[in-house]
Amino acid sequence: MIYNEMLVQVPMCTHDKVELEVCVIGGNDDIKKELSYHKVNITEIDDESGLAEAEDKYDVIISTKYVSSVYLNKALKEKGIAVQPANSLTDTELFEKVGKLMYINQPYWFFDENEKIHTILFSSKKYHGQADIVRNKSDFIEHCDYYNTDMHISSFNYPTKIFKEILSSIKI
Repeated sequence: MIYNEMLVQVPMCTHDKVELEVCVIGGNDDIKKELSYHKVNITEIDDESGLAEAEDKYDVIISTKYVSSVYLNKALKEKGIAVQPANSLTDTELFEKVGKLMYINQPYWFFDENEKIHTILFSSKKYHGQADIVRNKSDFIEHCDYYNTDMHISSFNYPTKIFKEILSSIKI
């Protein structure tokens, strides 16, 4: 539940457009349920190869698995946002690979119900995951048990040691 809330609500409450074209890669019913609280047209695909023919098609790409920056850059519209799992807050290899073609590339993190830490990589052609939160969206997400405006903002804060370690591999 928490994982799906944070995977979906962070990008959805960062993009300033109201009606969004969303691509879900490797999704599930819980992700679709989270998306149902927004005005979206959803395309579901199994893996990144489904993006091969997409060009400037999606406002948001939500993936449960790795997607290369080449596919993301091609498939996202000019203000597009993509999120995908990272192995940790210090997954610099992933941050560097995906960040090659993206304007913003930064991880966010949170704890789930079992106190496990999850890291998601937020990549965007325009929007900053923390600074560009759309409060007219985030302040009115009322169905969530975990996600709220403050959790969204704080999920992009890192301990100093980690920030120093990843600074050269992220784009903020």
